[in-house]
Amino acid sequence: MLVKEITPALHRLQEAFLIYEDQYDGEWDRGWYIFPEMFPDVSINKYTKTEALKIILQRFSHRQVCFNAEMVKSFYKLPGKIVKEAIGSLASEGIIEETGDGWLLKKDIEFLKKYEPQIPESVYAMHRNDFLVKSNEYWLKEKFKQPEHETLQYLLIDGEFHGAVVGHFRNGPYDLEDVILDLSSEAAAARKTEILEAVCAVNYGKSANRYQGEKI
Repeated sequence: MLVKEITPALHRLQEAFLIYEDQYDGEWDRGWYIFPEMFPDVSINKYTKTEALKIILQRFSHRQVCFNAEMVKSFYKLPGKIVKEAIGSLASEGIIEETGDGWLLKKDIEFLKKYEPQIPESVYAMHRNDFLVKSNEYWLKEKFKQPEHETLQYLLIDGEFHGAVVGHFRNGPYDLEDVILDLSSEAAAARKTEILEAVCAVNYGKSANRYQGEKI
């Protein structure tokens, strides 16, 4: 059998808590073990799915601060129905509260009323598995999709996603074809050096071939 046939089956067994992938280091070869043998004291029936999700959602909200159901679905790959049930239950218990942008932990609301954020100018080329990327993937992958290229990183500019680095994955430095942005032409030109430096920083010093479609 091919690896591409075996891996999905392993992941399904992993999701069912039947086997466990040991990820203790960054090596390519990782061992798979029988889950009950590795974690004999774990009870997978301790919580219902909704109860477990309510715990997870509070942790998710603590890190995301403001979240919506689409973010949860995007990050955890769960059906919308169970996500909405868990959100509704937390809201009825007074643990989270809805705002204009989504849901917040109730204990954070008073703090945020007095908080005055000061976001410094910054640019980060974010890995596709980054927490912020995965929770916003549902709209990022559509907004910055390039049919002829793969998305390599997303660009977090001044605390918000405003672009992506596209090209092709390789075993080694990627092929960096273009940097695409939703900034105005003036802003894109003004931040060009800063943005390209951020791209180089996570791509072993390699720069993109193009910036906003124009050859560099």
